Amino acid sequence: MTPPVGLYSIGIRGLDVAEVLTFAAANQVPFVHLRGGPRGYDLARRDDLTLSRWARHARASVPITLVTADLDITHFQPTSPSYRHACTELDRLGRASALLGAHAVRLLARHPARDAVAGTVTLPDLQKRHGLAVLVELHDPGWFTPGALIAVRTVCDNHAGVGLLIDSGQVHEAWSTLGALDGLVVAELVARASVVHLCDNGCGLGGTGHHTLAAATAAGSAVEVGFEWTGPDRSPAGCMARYHAAVCWWQHTRDAS
Repeated sequence: MTPPVGLYSIGIRGLDVAEVLTFAAANQVPFVHLRGGPRGYDLARRDDLTLSRWARHARASVPITLVTADLDITHFQPTSPSYRHACTELDRLGRASALLGAHAVRLLARHPARDAVAGTVTLPDLQKRHGLAVLVELHDPGWFTPGALIAVRTVCDNHAGVGLLIDSGQVHEAWSTLGALDGLVVAELVARASVVHLCDNGCGLGGTGHHTLAAATAAGSAVEVGFEWTGPDRSPAGCMARYHAAVCWWQHTRDAS
């Protein structure tokens, strides 16, 4: 059975949270991933009344299952001057995400970390505090190499409830940059992923990296799938046209795998 495809709110501009949820429900989108950091809806600084209102709206329309942070895992080294702020920010965002009914918060990993650096990363336990998983999004081609796997394992294995979010656009960029992808690396990364994003930057999902990720998820990994539209037309209608195209591509690709 092909997993359903949710929608990441980054693909639409000009709508508040309630409007995104209403729009998603009207278009039969099964769930929403919400951009929650200061560059999105800045959930950590929303009052409880607003969060409760949005939570009620989600229960009446479509659920918010994932919230994305703007924080990077490198902010969570105890020797870093940003460590205390990052921990406070993530805890506040985790609390807001739990109130909205989400099950996970995403962090970025913009640049591959050396093994020694990965070993110093110390993330707040959102699973214990708020019942949330933390998913790390690998944001650079260098993460998709055998040498980077040790750092990935270290960060994930050192923390309860920490896994990965794998983005098809980043897999395709890695394939384009590296010239090839190690199948064992992709398989392990997908096995550690709870969420996959099908990311269309305006070029569609026909590239090798997108197909590589789809095939890897079809091999048995149970993941939640969201669509991420980062092309030029972020209007609701423009985003939804690309969403429907991505859903068709996903169903066809999964069936053919």
